[in-house]
Amino acid sequence: MAAAHLNEKQFWQSIAILIRNYHALNKKIFEVLITEVQKLQLEKLYESNEAELEQQLLQSNDNARTCEGFRITYKMLTKKLSSNILANGIVNFSKQSYECHFVADSEFDDFVVQLIDGQLKAEPLLKQPGDDSEQAARWARFVLKPKLFSWAQSRPDKNVQKSLRLLDVEMYCELYKKLKQKHAQCLLQYWQTANESTDPLKFIYEDLAIAAYLITLWHCTLSQPTAFADLGCGNGLLVHVLNAEGYKGYGYDVRRRKLWALYPEPTRSHLIEQTVEPNSFRPTYPDIDWLIGNHSDELSPWLPVLASRLKTSFFLLPCCPFELSGAKFQRRNTSISAYQDFMLYAHQLSDLCGFETQQDRLKIPSTKRLSLIGLKQTAKPVLELEFLVQQELQNHRAGSLDNSVKLREKAESVKNCTQVEKSIIESLVQKIFNMLLSNTKTNNGNDVGNKWLLGQQLTMRDIAQGLTKSELTGIKSECGGIKTLLRNKHEVFEFCGDDRIGIRKPKAVADKTGKLLTIKKRPCFFKLHHPQGCPLEDEECSFIH
Repeated sequence: MAAAHLNEKQFWQSIAILIRNYHALNKKIFEVLITEVQKLQLEKLYESNEAELEQQLLQSNDNARTCEGFRITYKMLTKKLSSNILANGIVNFSKQSYECHFVADSEFDDFVVQLIDGQLKAEPLLKQPGDDSEQAARWARFVLKPKLFSWAQSRPDKNVQKSLRLLDVEMYCELYKKLKQKHAQCLLQYWQTANESTDPLKFIYEDLAIAAYLITLWHCTLSQPTAFADLGCGNGLLVHVLNAEGYKGYGYDVRRRKLWALYPEPTRSHLIEQTVEPNSFRPTYPDIDWLIGNHSDELSPWLPVLASRLKTSFFLLPCCPFELSGAKFQRRNTSISAYQDFMLYAHQLSDLCGFETQQDRLKIPSTKRLSLIGLKQTAKPVLELEFLVQQELQNHRAGSLDNSVKLREKAESVKNCTQVEKSIIESLVQKIFNMLLSNTKTNNGNDVGNKWLLGQQLTMRDIAQGLTKSELTGIKSECGGIKTLLRNKHEVFEFCGDDRIGIRKPKAVADKTGKLLTIKKRPCFFKLHHPQGCPLEDEECSFIH
């Protein structure tokens, strides 16, 4: 297969992206900082800047370039290493090449990228004969080169928002590493003690990153809070970390969590079980001057409104979108994603509240990473704000005079099939099972003989199209969706990758190593419903025959 051809414009576009995004090729790097740019003219170096570097790289006409190349000095911020890494990049327009050289004691490999007769060449530059040339060559071939091809053929998007643009990134990176070392292990022990079912690594590292962001933001903007209030604080982890770092604050949530009792003081007494009703909420403590909404759901659109009423600053990191009424968010603009549409809606509300609203993108293990920040009100809220709030509440009450916000109940609803009538679940499971078995009794027109039928694999979409509208609605409202239903019936179904579902082959009571499997006390599904019965003998099957 012939290698893909690149033109010069595509090549330099890929280099322009590489210069700012080396961390996309190396998981040990958090971010790349350009500390110095020099341009080469008539074999002499002159001071330059990032803007000129990018402008020269993206010139469509080679004759329009005003220099021979650039020398770039980097500081690579590491995720775990105790010290950051220094490196130099060399752009040579005449040779159509880019070289990257790391400091002598770095564990990272130097490399060179060239465009030769329209072909992209990426190779390691070994620092000394004893280096692992094979590993470096594999990285250049299977990581660096494919990424450069992708970048070369991508369409430049000037609307892509830079992450952490409001912060000193190096300060944030160092603080995040410090918080992980200081708190992660202890928080993991809290999780295990509380027997929490949620993924501890996701929640712990996400909230540590948010804490690092807030502390760095407060430092960079000279806006340290006297006290903060985290509305809809959930497990209270963010409140605990900020308290432990010396920032006074409180968490409010409609429901107490098991983790609350495990936190030390002052966090334990700073977590308050209380419904935050936006129209009547007043903080228990008068010194609060920052509001935080971290995945605050129904309260998310209210954060700027409450901050305006209480004369505080706010930080909002929304997840699930809601209206001011507490109803699910109704799309205003279908040309963008629902998440972007909600962010635009929340931004407009903040503007109406008189805030100088800023938006930033966090680096957290979540797809919902956009935040809104209202540091200060630069104008009074518009006169129509309260009218608009009350009007929206009334519109969602169908003429009712009740203007209260629809908030979640204190008792958490269960959507894992346990609240659904057993016969309905059995009927749905049987229907999906038959869908997987259909049209699989022959193989290429021949009978499969004594081979036990595993059936076909179907996508979630295929399965959804085979169910009625009422069945789909019932599953979503009470079971959490088709996936939850199938996961709960893991003895019958298995996830086969690429969003495909298949029939799980029954396992014997003892596996090949002699290890006993858990013995169930329920009837064998396959004995009752598979056309060939269960493939296991009575004494082998972990279900009752």
